[in-house]
Amino acid sequence: MSNIEVLQHNFETIKPESIFTSIIQDEDMNKSIIDEIRKTGDVQDYKTNVKAYMTGWNMNGKPGFDKLEKLIIDMTKYLSKIYYNRTIEPMISDMWGMIYKKGDYAMVHDHWPSLWSGVYYIEVPDNSGDLYFPQLKQTITPQNNQMIVFEGKTRHGVRESLSDKERIAVSFNVKETI
Repeated sequence: MSNIEVLQHNFETIKPESIFTSIIQDEDMNKSIIDEIRKTGDVQDYKTNVKAYMTGWNMNGKPGFDKLEKLIIDMTKYLSKIYYNRTIEPMISDMWGMIYKKGDYAMVHDHWPSLWSGVYYIEVPDNSGDLYFPQLKQTITPQNNQMIVFEGKTRHGVRESLSDKERIAVSFNVKETI
């Protein structure tokens, strides 16, 4: 921006910022997702905010991912109605798989302009890196089969994995179909 000065003004708000969690038990879906992540390989080469093995952005429709996509759409449709009192037709705009190894992490970032973002954790060994939300001053230690959904504008990161075992997860962004 040329000669324009931009000032930021922060305010306490009445509306709380929420993080939503759910446990999904579907071993067949998980196995298919893991197979697809391994088959696709590390496409991003640690060049995104995710400093871990990561597939391409569009795993939508692939085996296992297709079933997870339907669950995410149902969940975000429900959250949009309950949280915002809005009926929307959500769509997955991006969906990717990740494998974190010892030393891997994700830098703090957000997914704006997505309405919703989240992570589905398939395999989470101990000490494999907490999900943290610096502005909310919240940390979540993920567990196997846990889905975590939050607003796309919510800043978040993943602490360094200290585990010798792999952590396998899927991240996604949801936008409204217009």
